[in-house]
Amino acid sequence: MARLDPVDVVVVGAGLGGSAFCARLSERAPQLRIVCLERGDWVDRSAMPAYRRDWQSAALGAWATSPNARLSVDARLPSADYPIDDSASPIKPLMWNGVGGSTINWAAHVPRLHPSDFRTKALGGVGDDWPFSYFDLEPYYDLNDTAMGIAGLAGDPAYPPKRSPRMPPVPIGRMGEKAARGFNALGWHWWPADAAISTVDREDRRACNNAGPCLMGCPIQAKASADIVYWPAAIKNGVKLRTRCVAQQVIVQGGRAIGVTYRDATGATQEQPAAFTVVAGNGIGTARLLLASNVGRGVDGALGRYLMFHPIAYARGMFKEELDGPRGPIGNCIYSHEFYEHQSGRPFIRGLQLQVTRENSLLAQAARLEPAWGAAAHRLLREEFRHSLPVMVVAEDLPEAGNRVVLTEGVAADGLPDVRVEYTVSENSRRILDFGLDRAEEMLRAIGAHRVVRVPLAPVTGWHLLGTARMGDDPARSVTNARGRCHAVPNLLVADGSLFPTAGAVNPGATIGALALKIADDLAREVIG
Repeated sequence: MARLDPVDVVVVGAGLGGSAFCARLSERAPQLRIVCLERGDWVDRSAMPAYRRDWQSAALGAWATSPNARLSVDARLPSADYPIDDSASPIKPLMWNGVGGSTINWAAHVPRLHPSDFRTKALGGVGDDWPFSYFDLEPYYDLNDTAMGIAGLAGDPAYPPKRSPRMPPVPIGRMGEKAARGFNALGWHWWPADAAISTVDREDRRACNNAGPCLMGCPIQAKASADIVYWPAAIKNGVKLRTRCVAQQVIVQGGRAIGVTYRDATGATQEQPAAFTVVAGNGIGTARLLLASNVGRGVDGALGRYLMFHPIAYARGMFKEELDGPRGPIGNCIYSHEFYEHQSGRPFIRGLQLQVTRENSLLAQAARLEPAWGAAAHRLLREEFRHSLPVMVVAEDLPEAGNRVVLTEGVAADGLPDVRVEYTVSENSRRILDFGLDRAEEMLRAIGAHRVVRVPLAPVTGWHLLGTARMGDDPARSVTNARGRCHAVPNLLVADGSLFPTAGAVNPGATIGALALKIADDLAREVIG
């Protein structure tokens, strides 16, 4: 094993958290030598399937959202996946391994958490409070928004005023307008989605053309992703990004991290010494590496635990008139936070988001129909495609110690222990989903849906991998402090979604980016003095 020249900071993971951290730290403390290790590689945008005739089938294979689904394909994959045993979880984890991380195939719906999400314990006696407030994070929300480029409409009454600039919102189309009439008829809140998608031409990023296959990457760079937003700045600032380098262990001696061992693209093992080590591998990857490194023996009760997904259900209304559901970015239409905040008298704690999404591709819709073949299948598909309006119910997932990431006895091809997800949908989450489905159907019936199909729990929806290295003041219930520092190893930091003490009921991308920027600032203040 070769021991490389020491650096000031080594970062594991080049996704949203790692890239935002590197870009901000290199800007604030340019004298630091920073190296980032990424297990995957840059994505070739010319190879993205959006313009290929087989793009719909690619979404079920090499460009599927699930790493396990991609690994089942006998093909050279564009991502550097590892298998995840998800047999003990009804929700299947989704991620992308490569430069940009899961922002390569995300929907780019970027709402912020609500101020109340940071104080669930103080306000309702559940979960755990964050070690700082929404308003402490607000400047970093603004910074991340500005870097990403947000299309949206200012003035949403569900939030404090947002000061970052907005491009015009993504067009909501006929489907969004119809859903809005339903929310209006019931007197419920709704608002166009905040999207990290350009709706006007910006430098080398073209305006969105509303083609739709956003979950397989965006070849015209209208959709923001960390590889095009943060990495150009970080590299310009001197950060060294090493791709196809799989971290094997965080080396800890005498209660301090002294660096990382990793397997490089040739298969050789290298040791990268560093004064600070930062892990940003998402709620599964970060827990896997830290557990494999025997980090934090004193916090075994928290490391890997409190995994949160956001359980999701769907109500899909069918309409006689033709809608434009397949047109536009799939996750960015309109949403309602009418039932987001906790309210006494409901049969559950905390709340939910109702999110109107676009229709899937023709093949994806056909693949889920029952029966799958024959005249009945054709009839159902004609009734549904371009005639349906999907409403996604997003439940706040409260932290529970039994929901966790664990290592198993096997060793994966990447040299790390095999990893397993153990997760159960709580009774509270089930009640939230049932309540949300009733409200979604109520809205759909109000605008004339002649049939409503319910999906009580959608399994392939584990986009949000949160909570397994959570922040907090109590080392018995958390892994890191408010600055992302591990309680047991103070020069070991975490900078990704695993930090979340609670999950709220919205997509976490904006908060992950803001957190990473804040943690970088906290470290910069320390080293600058």
